[in-house]
Amino acid sequence: MEKYHVLEMIGEGSFGRVYKGRRKYSAQVVALKFIPKLGRSEKELRNLQREIEIMRGLRHPNIVHMLDSFETDKEVVVVTDYAEGELFQILEDDGKLPEDQVQAIAAQLVSALYYLHSHRILHRDMKPQNILLAKGGGIKLCDFGFARAMSTNTMVLTSIKGTPLYMSPELVEERPYDHTADLWSVGCILYELAVGTPPFYTTSIFQLVNLILKDPVRWPPTISPCFKNFLQGLLTKDPRQRLAWPDLLHHPFIAGHVTIITEPAGPDLGTPFTSRLPPELQVLKDQQAHQLAPKGNQSRILRQACKRMAEEAKKKKHQNTGPALEQEDRTSKVASGTAPLPRLRNTPQEPGLLAGIMASETKSSWAEWGAGEAPPTPRKSRVTQDCERTFPELKSEAAGQQSIDAVDLENEEPDSDDEWQHLLETAEPVPIQLKAPLTLLCNPDFCQRIQSQLHEAGAQILKGMLEGASHILPALRVLSSLLSSCSDSVPLYSFCREAGLPGLLLSLLRHSQESNSIQQQCWYGTFLRNLMAEFLPVVVLSVCQILCFPFALDVDADLLVGVLADLTDSEVAAHLLQVCCHHLPLPQAELPISLLTRLALTDSISLNQFVNTVAASPRTIISFLSVALLGDQPLLTSDLLSLLAHTARVLSPSHLSFIQELLAGSDESYRPLRNLLGHPENSVRARTYGLLGHLLQHSMALRGALQSQAGLLNLLLLGLGDKDPAVRRSASFAVGNAAYQAGPLGPALASAVPGMTQLLGDPQAGIRCNAVSALGNLGPEGLGEELLQCQVPQRLLEMACGDPQPNVKEAALVALRSLRQEPCIHQVLVSLGASEKLALLSLGNQLLPHSSPRPASAKHCRKLIHLLRPTHST
Repeated sequence: MEKYHVLEMIGEGSFGRVYKGRRKYSAQVVALKFIPKLGRSEKELRNLQREIEIMRGLRHPNIVHMLDSFETDKEVVVVTDYAEGELFQILEDDGKLPEDQVQAIAAQLVSALYYLHSHRILHRDMKPQNILLAKGGGIKLCDFGFARAMSTNTMVLTSIKGTPLYMSPELVEERPYDHTADLWSVGCILYELAVGTPPFYTTSIFQLVNLILKDPVRWPPTISPCFKNFLQGLLTKDPRQRLAWPDLLHHPFIAGHVTIITEPAGPDLGTPFTSRLPPELQVLKDQQAHQLAPKGNQSRILRQACKRMAEEAKKKKHQNTGPALEQEDRTSKVASGTAPLPRLRNTPQEPGLLAGIMASETKSSWAEWGAGEAPPTPRKSRVTQDCERTFPELKSEAAGQQSIDAVDLENEEPDSDDEWQHLLETAEPVPIQLKAPLTLLCNPDFCQRIQSQLHEAGAQILKGMLEGASHILPALRVLSSLLSSCSDSVPLYSFCREAGLPGLLLSLLRHSQESNSIQQQCWYGTFLRNLMAEFLPVVVLSVCQILCFPFALDVDADLLVGVLADLTDSEVAAHLLQVCCHHLPLPQAELPISLLTRLALTDSISLNQFVNTVAASPRTIISFLSVALLGDQPLLTSDLLSLLAHTARVLSPSHLSFIQELLAGSDESYRPLRNLLGHPENSVRARTYGLLGHLLQHSMALRGALQSQAGLLNLLLLGLGDKDPAVRRSASFAVGNAAYQAGPLGPALASAVPGMTQLLGDPQAGIRCNAVSALGNLGPEGLGEELLQCQVPQRLLEMACGDPQPNVKEAALVALRSLRQEPCIHQVLVSLGASEKLALLSLGNQLLPHSSPRPASAKHCRKLIHLLRPTHST
């Protein structure tokens, strides 16, 4: 303390005390934070040291500057800038701020967060109390006690840090989160500054959780449209759709007002959060998020909410004297603003469907079916056991009041890779094993009972009754085991048709998601999550096998039309894409994507459903498609390329921007396209060239990239000499479309002439036809000399007169009509006696029997002869 004078205490809290001070022998006023060591755990001291290390490296005008730190025998002392006041105090005194002041604060907060996120630092406790007022009206972000500097290998976090009023939905659900959780908090702060209260406000943490998860934000009429749009972006509940970097900087509400602090390049800390992730890192991030996602319902906040709900319901039950169902309905309404219940299972008094079916396989009489005991509780995973042992339940700070102050629910935050791996070693519940699945499938009593169970439980769910959810999950558990264990598609198809699958479940999901009253039920979130996590992958794959069944057989054409109509009406194409994007691991997406591709190629409505689904959630779905295209599943990649190529061939250019984005990549380096063109699998290369061929008919951006991106055009031309004929055919098609009205790209295509000329002798007629057409397209682009050097006019004339395939002859004649517009080529054709040779060809056409149809090339032949006459000489 020999360097500072302590003047007066200006704050006190659980951490210690803050004093106003002055540096000795100067006029510099500082803030001194004294933190006692006594009574603090090793973890608290480590966190304090981490906070100091984070603050030590921060240099930004809107972040409080740490000037010094040192230790005494009893305390840790942190010295920072002295601030004039707190933003929170202005809210306390004035209620709210004018929008222009909120806008100025927003720009400064965004500037501070951009600086932190560019250094891979999450603040994790953004709130008005942590925003100080500096001289001149500026603001400074402070309190980095919950901040985390993330290593290159860490893409998401799971530890719950912060203040519930400003916590994002993914945080209160304890789902993996990233820097976008800070951006949600900024939205809450700015909303509170403008309105006077946070967007989700209550004194009960249990009600608060449900408000954050489900309630829409209420917008006062005083907020301008631009500000409202800005807040709507930040307060989007789905973090994948939330307004984030770099788009955030360009929003009109703050564009041009945000100060970006650049620093000399330091050590490589990984991709900053302010940049879009390249596809390979997005894959790593998705994998981490999937691995760290809670299995079932492990949220301690939600468990506490459920416990409190149960206590309230129990009290009300003693107070009410009405019928049991009425009491439950009232309880549901009271609880409609709360979080989901824990995993649902049968009570011991209820007949367990699962146990009944298991027993039925060994019973002689089906009349005994359903009388078994309740199913055993699934074995808990190691993560669940660790959480319940390690983390105490939330306690209120004052009797009779639920605290909504800052909470840190984690007892230990793992930092090392070893510690992360330790938490990921979960033990899965023992899977159900059915002894005789084929017997069950062929038994009409079982089918009828399953159908009745699903109908009754579904009806209860649609009425908002908890019993329906508890009854349907065991039935679905049995179904998923049954569908995954039977390899005979014939009885499987028959069973699903009789039981109304998958239509019954799809209808239940659709109607429940359309009903606000059902979605507000406290148990609905858990029911839906369990349905998606436990049953959906198995059911989806089995259902896809069933839906593929008609396409694999020699089905009557009228029946197939009816099947397609049913699939279209059910929007199966959209559901397939969404379930692959949101619910299935990538290795299991192969069959659904194959079915989606088949539907889109067969039916235009299904194709439009696919495109509309992409347009509805472009970021999420483009991210999935990018990962799938660049993954190590060649069949999946090939199917997606076929789907994209058909989309580019059929739909208008206005629908194709997402395909361009997929091929260009987030940095527009076209690395995804380069990887696909160099893929080891022939089918992938062939379909990539085919996709390029269709896109080059419309995309000026792609033509520009071929002209400007180093090596990209060479990769395109490399396909002309590929060992695989399918690749050569697609590559010649792509080059031909690039050559059509090539414009500025024309001169660069001169290097395509030799390779394309060589393909004129390819044994496959389709390749020769594409090569002929491509060379014809190159004529008007001023490449006459290059074409003459390769003797293209002679070769085309020979093919027009002598190729065994009529479509190649016709293509050669069309190409010659195009090339003869070049004076030098016209002269060569005349010197070669083209008119005489073509006259013989025309005479041969005329000598065909009258009953034979004239070849399509006949008119092109006559026209070309006419054009080669001297009067048409150029």
